[in-house]
Amino acid sequence: MRSVPALSIAVTIVLTATLSAPPLGAQTAASAPPAAGAPTKGPDPRLAPPGAKEPLEQGEGRAVALKLADELASKFVYRDQAEDYAAMLRKNAAAGRYDKGTRGQLAKLMTDDLMAVHKDGHLHVMLAPPPGLAGPHGDGGPPLGFPPLIQSAKTIAPGIGYIRFTAFMGTDEEMAGVRKWLADNRNDKVLIFDLRNHHGGGVDEQDAIFSYLFGKRTPLVKMAVSKDVYDQRGSPIDPGPTLVFRQEGDKMVATHSAIPGAATPLRHAKVYLLVSNETASAAEHFALALKSTGRATLIGETTAGANHFGGGQPINEHFAVWLPVGRTYNIKTGKDWEGSGIAPDIAVDPKQALVFALEKAGLGHGEALRLNAREVPAESVHADKLPSR
Repeated sequence: MRSVPALSIAVTIVLTATLSAPPLGAQTAASAPPAAGAPTKGPDPRLAPPGAKEPLEQGEGRAVALKLADELASKFVYRDQAEDYAAMLRKNAAAGRYDKGTRGQLAKLMTDDLMAVHKDGHLHVMLAPPPGLAGPHGDGGPPLGFPPLIQSAKTIAPGIGYIRFTAFMGTDEEMAGVRKWLADNRNDKVLIFDLRNHHGGGVDEQDAIFSYLFGKRTPLVKMAVSKDVYDQRGSPIDPGPTLVFRQEGDKMVATHSAIPGAATPLRHAKVYLLVSNETASAAEHFALALKSTGRATLIGETTAGANHFGGGQPINEHFAVWLPVGRTYNIKTGKDWEGSGIAPDIAVDPKQALVFALEKAGLGHGEALRLNAREVPAESVHADKLPSR
């Protein structure tokens, strides 16, 4: 499998591999206990990350700010924005803004300061947990307490396959589940992919799915990173048969392509993607790939707008940054979805998106309502506030 970065549940899981970083843990803000039976967002948000309440050592906050400024200036996806971030951090460090408080407070303060300069759906400062606390799968799996990566996979009605994801983490278990679902539903006339609370991840699951949906090699999206970063650290995303990098000016650009597998009726199946503003990162990559090629119909609301890919980068033994180094974009237009998201083809309340898709697939309203009531997402399918906007 291709490696996937450590997770940051407060923002999103991301599309890529780590930049030579140790596993980093979930970062969640304290909150009131969720109501009984209510969907939750990843691990229990009442639990602070390890070390969050430890006071800063003398000079620690200033040192973190200056190191972060250097990292952003040399690696962030847009150099002009990177300089703006770096100038702010250096000014605040000199003024003593980061000299007091706990480590958890510093991570939040720096993230808030960064977002006040330029919004980004992935960039954030986080705490590096003790080894072994990032998740049961090392740097390739979800953190402890995360919902199942595949929440549901079935034939939801005769001739209609349905699968609901939490993330694309490329674990052996998840890949086996995706392949089994595709094989079991290979004769279906309709497939429904539920990405309404999808955090992101990598491309392995996408490649497995695309191999069933496309009858010829098909370019899907492009992914660009500066040649300087590429030369220093290699590709932040493992290249392979479906992801080939070439130099274009001062960038290294990969074309992500669908490569067909064995022919099945799924090449001609209708495909519906359920999306919401909680559909983020790699899920948006998946959505753009299928929308831009005309292979699927998106149903729901505009997605989260978390585009820039990268990975976890250590700052010191206590802090790390999720550092965006590249962007994914539409081959035809050159545009990405950072901050704006991907608009659905059919705009509906995301809570009703499955009902609408089932009706589009030919079921009556009553039966669609009945099936929808049985498919309860593990997490919210709508957020009132997004980090990228």
